[in-house]
Amino acid sequence: MGAPSQFKIDQVEGALIALLNSVMPAAYGTVEAPVLVDVNSVNSKDFNAQGQLALKPPSLRVQFSEANYANLRDNQRLTYQAALLFDVLCFESSLRSKADERIQTLSLVDVTLNQLAGARLNLADGTQSMPIELRRVSLVLPDDGGPVDQLFAITLLISGIAQFNGPNGGVL
Repeated sequence: MGAPSQFKIDQVEGALIALLNSVMPAAYGTVEAPVLVDVNSVNSKDFNAQGQLALKPPSLRVQFSEANYANLRDNQRLTYQAALLFDVLCFESSLRSKADERIQTLSLVDVTLNQLAGARLNLADGTQSMPIELRRVSLVLPDDGGPVDQLFAITLLISGIAQFNGPNGGVL
């Protein structure tokens, strides 16, 4: 794993976005004809003036959802196995029909799953995550009637060692 790391959520998110930005154009298209996939975290630019989700397809949005920490038998409770859950929201469009749009989005999901399964993230502090674990794919139906009315969320578990050096380290 390398040097000690706090396995910071923002670094993991940044590394996940960087990985997707580097692999998706050729994977979703071809090496000769890459397809630009709009990859980012969920942000204010993803919503129109009415507050409805409005993504430029094809899009992937990374969203942190949960962190769990398991103590690694450290009697000072400063070293943990961190397990971070992220959702990667996938959206593609089709002018033919909503049914075709769903199929196109599922195609984007399939390519994304293939690129993420087992990948390790290179973090800004020089450490790496454990291999990414795929958890589930679920349909998301925004209830606002906006331009994006169906997308799929890929839930990932990203694990690593979190070592903290907080003020309580030497106190017994």
